[in-house]
Amino acid sequence: MPPLALILALLLSSTPTDDQLAAAGHIRDTASVKASVAITIHAKPEKVWQILTNIDAWPSWQSDITAAHLSGPLTPGTTFTWTNTGTKINSRLALVTPNSALAWTGSAMGAHAIHVWRLSPTPDGQTQVQEDESMDGFLLTLFYNSKKLESADQQWLQRLKTASEK
Repeated sequence: MPPLALILALLLSSTPTDDQLAAAGHIRDTASVKASVAITIHAKPEKVWQILTNIDAWPSWQSDITAAHLSGPLTPGTTFTWTNTGTKINSRLALVTPNSALAWTGSAMGAHAIHVWRLSPTPDGQTQVQEDESMDGFLLTLFYNSKKLESADQQWLQRLKTASEK
């Protein structure tokens, strides 16, 4: 009979990592906290993309973010740090498809998140933005839940809409 450590390793190896899920444009369906929100923005995907992916400028339009810094080019594997509502988050880009899809993973205070954005042009020249996020972590559900995440993500979308429609 194989040792327990080997059995656990085999079981865990079949579970995709957060980075693998994000690179495929997916959140973790089994996460304890999840949200999925969408909005239509009266701007072309190229403009929305430019604002969304200028990570260093997030604090200029997203008031909950007080600092943000991308450490290199906008490509998968590049890391960035940002401070959201007082919490410093370490993130890594996983999916970058210009004007179409952006996904990253992040961690802070024992919580791990996957954040996926999809931009789709509409026939009338607007952009439909779909945002999906999942979070897991020890003790996370004691102070955070899916309803709070959905509200925060909807606020992000509204602020992105305001910035993009200027």
